Amino acid sequence: MEQERRCGCMRTSALSPKTSLYFCLMVFAFSFFLWLVGDRALSLPINLPVSSLMAFFPLVTACIFAYGKEKGQGVRSLFKRVIDFSPIRRKAWFFPALLLMPAALFVSYLFMSLMDYPLPEPELHLPMIPVFFAVFIIGAVGEEVGWMAFVVDPLQQRWSALTTGIVCGAIWAVWHIVPFIQAGHDVAWIVWHGVVTVFLRIIIVWIYNNTGHSVLMAILFHASANVGFFLFPNYGSHYDPMVTAFVLAAIVGIIVFLWGYRTLSAYRYVH
Repeated sequence: MEQERRCGCMRTSALSPKTSLYFCLMVFAFSFFLWLVGDRALSLPINLPVSSLMAFFPLVTACIFAYGKEKGQGVRSLFKRVIDFSPIRRKAWFFPALLLMPAALFVSYLFMSLMDYPLPEPELHLPMIPVFFAVFIIGAVGEEVGWMAFVVDPLQQRWSALTTGIVCGAIWAVWHIVPFIQAGHDVAWIVWHGVVTVFLRIIIVWIYNNTGHSVLMAILFHASANVGFFLFPNYGSHYDPMVTAFVLAAIVGIIVFLWGYRTLSAYRYVH
């Protein structure tokens, strides 16, 4: 399409769901080798195993696929999408991209307080916020370039945006199971955070579709969500994914009602 040629984006609409399947299988195959040695923790104040470095494998896989399809131009197009502001016509979408998930986690904290959870006094560690954001935005680039270009884009050509978000979110959640186990989380935590992960992917698709398929906006939301998780309320302590899942379920319900499940971008009050 002409718009795709102008912005330098790969023509991912021509990709098939089979390509998405091969992409996911390759990402899992690459990740397997880190899972074998990834039970050691990274030297960070937050609980991340070495296997969390698999965050870069979607980008690596995307580059392999892009090079196979369009050689160097395909790889350049992928990286151009990371910094391309041009699809974002309404700058107001930066607010949900950057603030929606921290707000949802704040609401979760309020609910947990009302339910008398044994919570510590929150310490935001303000100097660490830009450090975390810089770290997590690098990881988000490693993931979102691949997921959006080779899973979300092709699947949306065949399925609704909501179905695409659920499918991609489920794959995303399963992909994280081994690192979560290695980080010491129990089964209930992993299951509930898997639900959270699916809701997050639906929200990412919603933001993505309303900002001209901007990978940059997907990256910003992903990074902002991770900063929120690891500051809840002290370096990620006491985060309860079950509570957050219910908060996100309400948010996703509102999104689907107002923007429609087919595209998540047809706002019902705009005629």
